Amino acid sequence: MIKSYFFLNRQLIELRESLLGKKILEAFTQEKDKLVVSLEDEDNLYLEFCVNHSVPYYLIRDFYIRSKKNSLDIFENIRYKRISDLIIADDDRVVAFLLDDNSVLYFTIRGKLTNIYYKTSSEFLSFKKTEAADLLNVEKDILEKQFISEFNAPEFSTTEAEIDDDSIRSKFPFIGKEIIQYAKSIDDNSIFESLRKVLEIIKRNNPIVLINYNTYEIRLSFKGLQLNDTYFEIHEFEKVNDALIYYVKELHLLALRKEKIEFVLKNVEKEFKRLTNKQNNLLTIIQQGNKEGEYKKIGNLLLINLNNIHPGMNKISINDIYENDKILEINLDPKLSPKENVDKYFEKAKESKIRFEKAKEIIEIVEKEKQRLNEAQEKLQSTKSLKEIEQIAKGLKLKMPTEKNLNESIIEKFKHYLIDGKYHVYVGKDSKSNDVLTLKFAKQNDYWFHARSVPGSHVVLRVDNTKEPIPKSVLKKVASIAAFHSKAKTAGVVSVSYTVKKYVVKRKGMEPGKVALLKEDTLLVSPEIPHGVEYIES
Repeated sequence: MIKSYFFLNRQLIELRESLLGKKILEAFTQEKDKLVVSLEDEDNLYLEFCVNHSVPYYLIRDFYIRSKKNSLDIFENIRYKRISDLIIADDDRVVAFLLDDNSVLYFTIRGKLTNIYYKTSSEFLSFKKTEAADLLNVEKDILEKQFISEFNAPEFSTTEAEIDDDSIRSKFPFIGKEIIQYAKSIDDNSIFESLRKVLEIIKRNNPIVLINYNTYEIRLSFKGLQLNDTYFEIHEFEKVNDALIYYVKELHLLALRKEKIEFVLKNVEKEFKRLTNKQNNLLTIIQQGNKEGEYKKIGNLLLINLNNIHPGMNKISINDIYENDKILEINLDPKLSPKENVDKYFEKAKESKIRFEKAKEIIEIVEKEKQRLNEAQEKLQSTKSLKEIEQIAKGLKLKMPTEKNLNESIIEKFKHYLIDGKYHVYVGKDSKSNDVLTLKFAKQNDYWFHARSVPGSHVVLRVDNTKEPIPKSVLKKVASIAAFHSKAKTAGVVSVSYTVKKYVVKRKGMEPGKVALLKEDTLLVSPEIPHGVEYIES
């Protein structure tokens, strides 16, 4: 309805009394697509025009602050002129503010050519930059129009038996599709009779703003003109200007609410997916059970038969004294000594017990966390308050976007892993993202990894707390990830360089992805995604 000719018509009638005789003090802009005209009045008045073709409007405010910076004077010759009349074209969305020196300020709604024009005896100027040919056409068209100051109720012929939408709009081009839709919702024998009723409602009834917080829809209409509005909150006003001010404010807040809710939901869904993957992994561990006893038994059997184990053996067959001397075949690591093979199984027994007990403990935490996310999701869908949305985000430890900072905008360029549910690892996808990862994303005290002497991804281990040492086991896992994301992926053992990011430099002339290390250490690891490492989808 905000773009409707008849809305502008009703608004003009209401505002004439407030504007006639008022002196213009200045016209300026400090926001894109908005022009503000300051008027002399006991309490101060400001005419605000918006020429954004999606939400075009003009309204009166009693308060406005002109910024000291980024503010530009427009139509400077308009100063100190008085508004002598306020009229509207009788067949188009063109509102004219006649001034006492015979100049005119026009507000026009014409799709992408929606604009404000200022006509003097010698000039026809536009607020928003307009091509010269378009400017000439607009001026010619406007000057040929007839203007009125009363409500425009067209005379409809009742002799025509049938008429379709296109015929109505051809005969009365200022009757928009929305008005026809409202007319069709009125159960009447004649479309013209329905149109008369709709226009009478617009002329006399109170304006309303309808808001659906679930679908983020907002409408401006009049009491008695409601279509499928079951899920809309309805706010009624006495004056069109008050309804329009509320509409503009709520439109902005609704867009902010949508942006914030979608941001939080996206992160909630991402975290829920991560937790579900983690839960499935933990369930697998629990279902496999605690293999401590099995590995201990093998370790003891190997210890008893230590003299029969020789370096380089892949397996050994021994009598299982725990199972009536049943023959048991045990796999061995040929690279390890007999004693190291025994120790390996005792270590696996210890790890299995810890892993099983920890899985049972962590899965309860994961289930509670998923429940918390579900509750946050439900609260988000029901709240209208931006403050409450921000509180929900804070409870989830999310930083609401104000301006998208560098890390937030580039993090999706990398592969992302999580080690032991705590340590974040980022992997470049190609030469360009390697440079971005190392030179823009990585902090000075982050760890940096790369497989030695072979092409591969840059890998960064984020260090959030420099006072907390990174366990060697974590460094080895990151090195394995770096080896896995290199051309040495199929090798048995890979040498991986690692250092702190501050020792990684890019010298002038180096190709994308190429860097130099001022200092480095190395780790020998298997190229793999180790146990305890989760892949986080961007």
